[in-house]
Amino acid sequence: MGILTTIAMAAAINSGIASPTVLANIAAPGPAGPLQGTLLSPARRDAPVILIVPGSGPTDRDGNGPNGLRASMYRLLADGLVGRGIASIRIDKRGMYGSASAIPDANDVTLDDYAADVHSWVDTIKFPACGYWAIARADWCRWSLHSTQPIFAV
Repeated sequence: MGILTTIAMAAAINSGIASPTVLANIAAPGPAGPLQGTLLSPARRDAPVILIVPGSGPTDRDGNGPNGLRASMYRLLADGLVGRGIASIRIDKRGMYGSASAIPDANDVTLDDYAADVHSWVDTIKFPACGYWAIARADWCRWSLHSTQPIFAV
């Protein structure tokens, strides 16, 4: 990131002026239907990208669950990242929420299936030259991408 861009972003943050952002639903190929996610990005093409992968259990792309969990932790993380010039993609796991049509039975998914889905997202997204990082709440994601890019487990 150039010094002028950094200065402009800092001035916008400090002045309360929001930087332009892009919010879009996106999809990657799944086995029986599309895998769904949400892109939140600064309105510039060279922003680094973080793939946010939900952990175990029925957690949606925002970090909420059917058991009353409404913290929206992944959405809040994405909001904080975009404010710092970093794009993020939050995904719904195979068979869950927006990705429900990717497999007939959400209980019939293996760790290898989840790993294949993460690879599908990586192949689908056109990452900028600076690359991408994955933030995972699950060890299976760390295992699936260990040789390609750094992964932070949260």
